[in-house]
Amino acid sequence: MQHDQGSDDVMLRRIADAFDGLPSIPQHLSAAARDAFHWRRADAVLAELTFDSAVDELAGVRGPGSDRRSFRFVADEAVIRVHLTPTTMMVMVEPPLSVACRVASGDGAPVEYVTDEYGELAIDAPEFPIRVEVDLPDGTVVTPWITG
Repeated sequence: MQHDQGSDDVMLRRIADAFDGLPSIPQHLSAAARDAFHWRRADAVLAELTFDSAVDELAGVRGPGSDRRSFRFVADEAVIRVHLTPTTMMVMVEPPLSVACRVASGDGAPVEYVTDEYGELAIDAPEFPIRVEVDLPDGTVVTPWITG
C-alpha cells in the first residue's frame, strides 16, 4: 500500500483552518491545565467526587435552587466537603481535624490555610478552576479540579 503525502498535507491544512476561527483559551485555564498535567505527586491521593449539587438531587430540598454549589470528595476514610457561593468557599474535612490545606485556583499559586479544630475553613471564593489539597495524618489528599 502506497502512502500519499499530498493527502496528509491537505488534511493537516484543513485541521489548521478549523482551529483558526476558534477563540483563544483564557490564560488562567491554560495555566490550570499545565498545573494539572504537571501534578504527578506520588505522595498524594486523588479524592473521588461522590456528590455534586449541580447534578445530584438534594434530598429534602424544595423550591428553586440556591446559588450555593456543594461537592463531596472521598479518599479512603477521609471526606472533603466544599461549598461555594459567589462570595464564599467553605471547606470541611472529616474526620474533623485542624490540618493544613491549600487552595489552588485559576488566579495563581496555591494559598495555604489551616482548618479550625472542627476541620472547617471559610475563605473568599477563589476564581475557577479550584482544587483543594489537605494534609491529613496519613498523607495528602487532593480533590479533582472544580471547573465551575
